[in-house]
Order: sequence, then structure tokens, then C-alpha cells
Amino acid sequence: MKLYGSFGSPFTRRVGTTLSLYKLDYEHLALRASIPEELEQLKKLNPLGRVPALETDDGMALADSATILDYLDRLVGSDRALTPSTGEARTQMLNIIGIAAGAVEKSVSCYYEEGINAKRPAEKVYRPWVDKMYEQTKDGVEAMESMVIGPWVMGNKISQADVSFVCFWDFIIKHRPVTAPRLNCPKLEEISQKANLMIEFSSTIPS
Repeated sequence: MKLYGSFGSPFTRRVGTTLSLYKLDYEHLALRASIPEELEQLKKLNPLGRVPALETDDGMALADSATILDYLDRLVGSDRALTPSTGEARTQMLNIIGIAAGAVEKSVSCYYEEGINAKRPAEKVYRPWVDKMYEQTKDGVEAMESMVIGPWVMGNKISQADVSFVCFWDFIIKHRPVTAPRLNCPKLEEISQKANLMIEFSSTIPS
């Protein structure tokens, strides 16, 4: 398999981490949509040119991290899958991951507004909108914090909720400016620190 996209993307990182946790061999091609030549290559896999994208061993191209994770879960089987395959447990996990994804999407939007790769001149940034997204990110991570049962997100066993929470939380913390509302989430921080000691997580930490 081939995974396309830099681990600087929290969505690419959660796919790479999941592949490692599943002990699945893959080639990582850290293509970036910001580089025209690499964007054209990405568009062959995803018409939108977004990452991550996964090329399976039989040549199928998958776009969107949720779709890729669903494919990987089916590939390893329900006994090994990090997401329950059926029932209320699956719905509950997908729901909390959805909230976490919404929080990090707001953070990614802020990153493109005024991060190191800002796409808009500072004088063109609409401050009330950006500030609202920082608040929405804060609301999202506080909800994530309240969902942690411990010692992992859903209890005693690591799950896709942990993979997603760690990859999303790490991105949010790394790129959140000091001027944004402060985040106080000790449970998320503890899970992040614990997970990032594992090679499956540490090997995907972006430089």
C-alpha cells in the first residue's frame, strides 16, 4: 500500500499511525498539495487534491481518512479493528471522533489563516471569524476532554478514538497561538504523552 500526504496533516497522521498499529506494510509518500507538481499527482488519487489518499495493493485509490480507516478495519478484521464494527459502541465512537474531527478542522482553518503557511495577508484576515474558530476549537477539545473514561479514551484498551484524539490534539496544541483562549485538558495531554511513547505514534510525529 501507498499512503500519500505529509504527517503534518493530522488526518494523514492518524492513517499512518493506524497502519503501524495494524502492522501493515506501506510506503509513505509525503506529497503536499501546495506544490503544483505534487498536487497533480495527488489529483490522480483524489480529484480534490487533498490528503490523505491511500493506494491499496490492488490499485484502488481511497480518499478521506474516515474512508481509509474503514477500509483498514475491514482488512484486519473485527477482532483487531480499533473501531467496533457494529452496534451502539460503533455509533458512540464515531460520534466522539466526529466531534474531535470538527475541532481540528477549525484549527486547520486557523492555521491557513494566520499560521506559518498562512494563505491570506495579515491585513486581510477577518479577526472575528478567526477568533470564533479558536473558540469552536476550544469547545471541541473541552468536549473531547469530558469524554475520556480512562486510562484511554474509551476505557482500558486503545482504540481509534485514542489515535484520532492524539493526532488531532497534537496538531491543535502545536499550532495554537498564545493569543487564543487557553486550553486546559489534562486528560488529553496525558493520553498524548503516553501514546507518543509508542513507536507507532512517535514515528508519525511531524518534524
